[in-house]
Amino acid sequence: MTDFSASRPLRIAIADDHSVVLSGLRALFARHDDLLVVASAISGSEALAVVTTQAIDVLVLDVTMPGEGAADVMQRIKVASPATSVVVFSGLPEKTYALPMSRLGARAYVDKASPSATLVDAVRAVARGELFFTEAIPQGGISSEQLSGSATTPDVRLTGREFQIFLRLASGERVRSIAQALGLTDVTISTHRASVLQKLNLKSNAQLTRYALEQRYIN
Repeated sequence: MTDFSASRPLRIAIADDHSVVLSGLRALFARHDDLLVVASAISGSEALAVVTTQAIDVLVLDVTMPGEGAADVMQRIKVASPATSVVVFSGLPEKTYALPMSRLGARAYVDKASPSATLVDAVRAVARGELFFTEAIPQGGISSEQLSGSATTPDVRLTGREFQIFLRLASGERVRSIAQALGLTDVTISTHRASVLQKLNLKSNAQLTRYALEQRYIN
């Protein structure tokens, strides 16, 4: 959470692999004296480099970019730059992604089809330490049960680490590759895989991939 002060603008980094989106975001935030874009990135690895080498209050992050995905980026940001709040800004359906992304550390989820003022409001909200989600989330907001993983829907029951591994498995990565990428052992990844399969009531990686495609977690 950012220690927001009106005496200085919020330092914002923007990450998206489409140059037109980056240009639009720069123009949007430039219209507000309290918001300052200090860096941009076109991949997950670049976004990580930005937040670990600069003081960033808010990272506006797309879900699907080349290299490391949003799930991996947010897991690493929580450790490397815990003061940075993440606003997910994506064209993917909020109903599908908002809860898993919040479990991974996102403080807000804004659909790219939303009015530009919604994104500005989200950035300011997370800087104040608030969560910000739009109409796709139930009116009461994200409950403590949903954030903790004790809610009843299968996707929500996955922990942040399990969801991260679920996305990699569904995309076709092997256990050894995932272990090396995340700095974990093969046994740990296999244990998480077994837990994911059990929670989603699936039997194989092929079923994981089919489920992820049906739910639009991957494309």
